[in-house]
Amino acid sequence: MTDSKKNKKSTSWVQTDIGILAAILALLIVVMMYLVSGIQGTARVVNYAGLVRGKTQRLVKMEIAGQPQDGMLSDVESFIHGLRYGDDQLDIVRLDDAAFQDKMEELDDYFGSLKDELMLVRREDYQATDIILKSEEFFNICDQATGLAEVYSQKRATALEGLEKYITADIVCLMALIVYALVQALRYAAMNRALQHKVYVDGATGLPNKNKCEELLSDPEIPGEDVGVCSFDLNDLRRINNSMGHEAGDAYIRSFAQQLRLAMPQQHFVGRAGGDEFLAATHGLDRAALDQCLDGVRRHMADYNQNHPDMPISYAVGAALAREGQKLQSTCLDALFAGLTQSEAERFQELLEKVLTSAEVRLKEGGNT
Repeated sequence: MTDSKKNKKSTSWVQTDIGILAAILALLIVVMMYLVSGIQGTARVVNYAGLVRGKTQRLVKMEIAGQPQDGMLSDVESFIHGLRYGDDQLDIVRLDDAAFQDKMEELDDYFGSLKDELMLVRREDYQATDIILKSEEFFNICDQATGLAEVYSQKRATALEGLEKYITADIVCLMALIVYALVQALRYAAMNRALQHKVYVDGATGLPNKNKCEELLSDPEIPGEDVGVCSFDLNDLRRINNSMGHEAGDAYIRSFAQQLRLAMPQQHFVGRAGGDEFLAATHGLDRAALDQCLDGVRRHMADYNQNHPDMPISYAVGAALAREGQKLQSTCLDALFAGLTQSEAERFQELLEKVLTSAEVRLKEGGNT
């Protein structure tokens, strides 16, 4: 299996794992919200269970003092009913706990007996009734019910703590995978940049290479008339290679590339088209401005040659502006022609006419041009 396929497979697994962990995290958060809501409801149950005991104590005292409290009696009954079955008005949830519900059933039954005893207190002296004993027993049952509600609430809190640990572990794993995926993405981006650099950058000069120049020239879009092409041809390279060696020739090419890039304004393209040929593409310059730009290159090269007399740079250049409706590739040919001497241009024209004549003959003979 190639490295590319391994990387794609690894990335796919990481993305799948991230999706699974994210789904698990979402589910755990929903469960946590449910538990939190349940704990809040349980807290109200504990409060109301304690309220039943407190209200009943006050109710018994007031009844013994000869002050009937029908309203308070009704409140206690509604609290007990809400604790057994739930009550939206009181915002009480029904605890799904068998021990607590059994105790609340016992409490409800005993409150009925206590209520009967209170009615007896209203008719007779309380000392002649069992109100004290029954109220104490009722308070004891209330304490037991409150304790069971607290135990249930603690269980839910413990479950929430355990769930928080799972959520934390899920988040840690999820973050680790995200960091891993980020590192992989940065690594792939660096590899792509390195590959692009290798494909489009000339290793000897650091300029855009032949591939980039050809890509620029083969652009199917028609450029504007303010686009220009400059074709540079480095002189004396063969002589330097023969007399001083190819290392000196390579140094000569690098020197020209560096100085050309320095001499041309940064907004204009400069690339190595191959061998001793270089290409520049300008934008926003008319003919006068283009000529002025090339004059600046000549002055820069002259200054360089004055400071480096051991290997002065010599070059030829031709420049052309794109004509209306002309593609950049044709403009490049115009620039090449502009860089030829008169004898070179005549020689090229002669060769071109021979090629065209030969092609016409082949066509008449049924050949393939």
